[in-house]
Amino acid sequence: MNKSKVAIVVNKTVSIIQMIVAIAIFAFFGLYTLIYIFDADTRASGGIEALVFCLIFDALGVWLFTLSRKKSKLIKEFKKYVSAVSNDPDGYIPDIAASLGTSEDVVRKNLELMIKKKFFVNAFIDKDSNCIKILNRQNTAAVQQQRANIPYNTPIQATPTEMVTVKCSGCGGINTLRKGEVGECDYCGSAIKAE
Repeated sequence: MNKSKVAIVVNKTVSIIQMIVAIAIFAFFGLYTLIYIFDADTRASGGIEALVFCLIFDALGVWLFTLSRKKSKLIKEFKKYVSAVSNDPDGYIPDIAASLGTSEDVVRKNLELMIKKKFFVNAFIDKDSNCIKILNRQNTAAVQQQRANIPYNTPIQATPTEMVTVKCSGCGGINTLRKGEVGECDYCGSAIKAE
């Protein structure tokens, strides 16, 4: 499994666990809070400490529920962002924001979060040019030379081959490879093959 898929699966699992714990907290402590508020006998026997204790756990449940929803939303947004980034050759954030119908600040924040959570592999935000940069391992001479154990300053002989675009089945990103070449998706690291 590639790094991006692992990161997404881990985040999805954490989101589900957070949701289950939040529901359990609401079911127990939220119910007790409601009973405490509406039942005079419970108020008399429980004391204010019991209500404060339950309210603290209710707040924890709300916090976990909110975290779970944010993680789920970010995972759902990832494919939209991959599509927008792969369709913009420069990765210019204002153009990506326009294509998504969202503000630049939201797009930048989401991209930074997706990079931090390893949804995008080999990516960073270039603040000077206001772009997301994906290190394209298939097409950089330095990486090709590293793979072949050739010193970086040694020139590589160019061989004319047909380049084709390949859509990643993992994230939907558009990649360029030589015909017949096997590589990794520039956006999520999934294995792809140019047919």
